[in-house]
Amino acid sequence: MIARARWSESGLALLGSVVALWPLTTLLEGGSWLWALLVLCAFVGLVGAGMRTTRASAGGVLAVQVLALVAVVLLLNVHDHLDSTLISAIQDLVQEAHDTVRQSSVPAPVTPGLLMMLELIVPGLAIGTDFLAVTARQPALAGVPMMVIYMLSTSNSGAALNPVFFILLAVAWLTMLAHGSGVLVRSWSSVRARALTPTLHEDQLGLTGLASAARALGIATIALALIVPVFLPHPDPHYFAKGLGRGGSGGSGVVAFSTTVNLAKDLRKTDGSPVLTFKTTDLSPPPLRVTAGGIYSDGEWKDFPGPSGLIMGTDGKPLPPPAGAARTDSAYVEHLQVTDNTMTAPNVPVPFPIESGDFGQTKWGYSPTTQQPYVTRSVKSYELDYRIPQQDAYQPGRRIDRQQFGSTLQVDPKSAARVRALAGRLGGKNSFDQAVRIQDYLRSGDFVYSLTLAPTQRVDGKKLDPLSNFLVTKKGYCTQFATAMIMLARADGIPARMALGFLPGNPAANDTYTVMQSSAHAWPELYLPGMGWTRFEPTPGDRTGAPPSYTTAVTGPAGGGHAPSAKSTAPKSSSAAPSSSSAAPSRSTAARTAAGGQHIDWWGNLVIALLVLAVGLLGALVLPLLARRQRESISARLREHRPVEAQWQVLQSRLGDLGIPPPQEERSPRATERYYRSRAALPPAGLEALHSAMSTLEQERYAAPGTSPSTIDRQSRLILDGVRRQQSWPQRIAAAVLPASGRAVFRRGVARIARGPARLFGIHRRR
Repeated sequence: MIARARWSESGLALLGSVVALWPLTTLLEGGSWLWALLVLCAFVGLVGAGMRTTRASAGGVLAVQVLALVAVVLLLNVHDHLDSTLISAIQDLVQEAHDTVRQSSVPAPVTPGLLMMLELIVPGLAIGTDFLAVTARQPALAGVPMMVIYMLSTSNSGAALNPVFFILLAVAWLTMLAHGSGVLVRSWSSVRARALTPTLHEDQLGLTGLASAARALGIATIALALIVPVFLPHPDPHYFAKGLGRGGSGGSGVVAFSTTVNLAKDLRKTDGSPVLTFKTTDLSPPPLRVTAGGIYSDGEWKDFPGPSGLIMGTDGKPLPPPAGAARTDSAYVEHLQVTDNTMTAPNVPVPFPIESGDFGQTKWGYSPTTQQPYVTRSVKSYELDYRIPQQDAYQPGRRIDRQQFGSTLQVDPKSAARVRALAGRLGGKNSFDQAVRIQDYLRSGDFVYSLTLAPTQRVDGKKLDPLSNFLVTKKGYCTQFATAMIMLARADGIPARMALGFLPGNPAANDTYTVMQSSAHAWPELYLPGMGWTRFEPTPGDRTGAPPSYTTAVTGPAGGGHAPSAKSTAPKSSSAAPSSSSAAPSRSTAARTAAGGQHIDWWGNLVIALLVLAVGLLGALVLPLLARRQRESISARLREHRPVEAQWQVLQSRLGDLGIPPPQEERSPRATERYYRSRAALPPAGLEALHSAMSTLEQERYAAPGTSPSTIDRQSRLILDGVRRQQSWPQRIAAAVLPASGRAVFRRGVARIARGPARLFGIHRRR
């Protein structure tokens, strides 16, 4: 039976497939997909070996291997859609894989769709290798599927692969060929042959000559394969669909900007080359806008305005306020200086709204509707001033002329019913409050930021449109979040439009920001009387930072402005459809259990519940105590010589308990201030306290010896109070009962105890 399984040939076939797929690591991001492919290749090899032990026909072995692979891949990728939605889910994943291959640069992201196709193609070719080399005993032909796997990398990398990949593949194939051919020759006859010339006793079949010729032929083939390509012309690489491998070289090329945005497609990793660098007086700079407006139709934003009907600008001369914006005493202006700009004319990335601009000797103008500047030729450097909107400019009693705003009040008809119902549940006492409630709802923990979209759901047998699918699955990236806020605002009668541009990124040590192509971003702009067109930030996550400061000072319900019923009603109604299929088995199982009259162990369940409660209460007592001891230890270690540093580290620990972890690396006080400004939605008093605390900390760190000690106790209380006010009661309770600092101390203690026996064993061994 072992002989029929042909384990040695199977092992060599598997080794050849693994060596062939290794170069894919140069083409794709990450490494988890590689392990999945290795396991699947080994799985189909084991299935083939098992089938051969049953004396199944060659066709039967191949069929079972293919069916087993397809079944496993479907279970891994569409296990939630093993119903009438199966075909649709597979189509969505295939389309996703196609878009990834066509649009992504190397190294490409391994999206769920691309992973499914890899799990079918690579192990499928491994089945071909196993079938030819082992089942059909044609090891020479087995090199064809191996080469196909290898060509997946060589034809799409856009650069020469390391020769080691090819040499190892050639060695694997020759080893498989030598082993398989030897087995085949030995099975030709049971009659002992007599050589006509003297031979070694152990080479009665005369294989030495054949082996020598085979080695010479193999070595010559490999040498020619390595040498000949050097003298051949190198055509462009052939991509699966003219896309994979089109990554930028990181050089100094120019950057074009696409103004077509599709909600139904996953976001692809774009070229990582820089767009521009800048410095600014703003500690938390806004995104740099390239365009605003656009028309939304069938899940796609397009027809953004361009440089038409411009008002010519003059360097250094202030621009008039944007339409509908009133100047206030609290408004302030920041300065931004751009260098190394690679954006092609006429587009130029700038914050909004700008106060004045200086584009050197280049002529420029700005749109009267969006106030977006455009240049007549590309500019490498420019400077401008921009205004920071203030909430006190909002005029709640002022009405707008709806006819003036046209398409910016139109709700997408395909999702209108769902959008209007959700907007009604979120509520709000005026348009500004409604806008903040929408922003807070989308930034809540109910939604997940992901570059990979959830499969399209079906309701009543019909596929949802892209916006409805996002509101149901609550999974997407900036385009989906911005579109959702735009349509929800329009449903409330607030004019809203899409803005496209770039996130500012993080500053380097010299306070210089570098904007990358991968920083492309989308956000909504809403028209509010007195404030004009105003930026909001519904996209959650560290990538976008905190929402605009003027949207965090609104007095509303606990939890950052959620309507009281928003969390309890909206998510449930919108997520009912996709969860019904997965929840149904649980409900039917429970019904069968109740109908069958099975005995329920009430006392046992009560004891378990009491034990869980006791453990929870113990944690509620122990973890806060550990956190307090940790803070006391920090204070005792530093307060004598560096009291402000001690207070600051204690404050960082408390902020970590509230969900704002400290920076991962050591930073200057100014950089630390920028970090917490971007992550903590502090009110104005909290921002002033943070700035004061950082200034005091900077003075202590660089003060001369003998300087009188200072304190940031008052500032710490204001900062903590500002953070707590922005959090819901569950978040505050979790920070008090299950503090992160206490959990960290507990984990370190457990790890120390776990290492105790090993240390004792080591000491005993040395003795």
